Amino acid sequence: MGIVFERENYPIFNKGNLVKIATSHSLRCDSKQFEQRFDELNSFLEEEDFFYLGELLPNPIIKGSQPKYIEGSEGIPVINTLTIQKMEINIENCRYISEEDFYNLSDNRKVKENDVLLTMDGGTSIGKPVLFELNGDYTVDSHVAILRPHGISPKALVYLLASPAGQLQFQKAESGASGQTSVTEEDLRRFRFPSKMLDKIDDIVNALDKKRLQITRIKNRLNKRENKIWEEFTINALKGDY
Repeated sequence: MGIVFERENYPIFNKGNLVKIATSHSLRCDSKQFEQRFDELNSFLEEEDFFYLGELLPNPIIKGSQPKYIEGSEGIPVINTLTIQKMEINIENCRYISEEDFYNLSDNRKVKENDVLLTMDGGTSIGKPVLFELNGDYTVDSHVAILRPHGISPKALVYLLASPAGQLQFQKAESGASGQTSVTEEDLRRFRFPSKMLDKIDDIVNALDKKRLQITRIKNRLNKRENKIWEEFTINALKGDY
């Protein structure tokens, strides 16, 4: 069994039964629920004790409202599903609301340092987490939720949600018409992860941070090499050298 829980790329035949359907809180019986990758994840989680994500989220999840955007970038930036990419916030993809509209928002909808932001709907945009570490005033739109965990560091929560086990649970839980799918707060609270990882989660996160930093440095070097190759190609093409 692979930890990545990959989906088969060929036509598959799934067979379900009422007993398995009854074990799901949603009682869903669509064919996706019986794919092998989901069975593998369940087997992986049930080998040891597990906890529900809701145990780390004592307060209700906060979702943004649908903002009234203004032209230009003179107001307060709004983080949306396009803004959140690969556990980073791309500010250039933000749209803006007026300062008056921002200050009229409830305080819990104003993003704070170390908040975990999570896309909750929008088809392929579902399940993108990011740790908010920016300065200044920000809010989120209606497709992005604000999570404020207890009993686990915000960064650790981001990594759990971004992990193969977390992403697979988003894929299983999402429902709705094509392109209009979403994951509910109840679904999110029922996500499961191994309990034994909580004791060492900070060490695991620190180790992952170091590995990701190494990968980033390698990628940067490769990007520089590729840019150099393209520069040489352009010069040679202009000179007619081969």
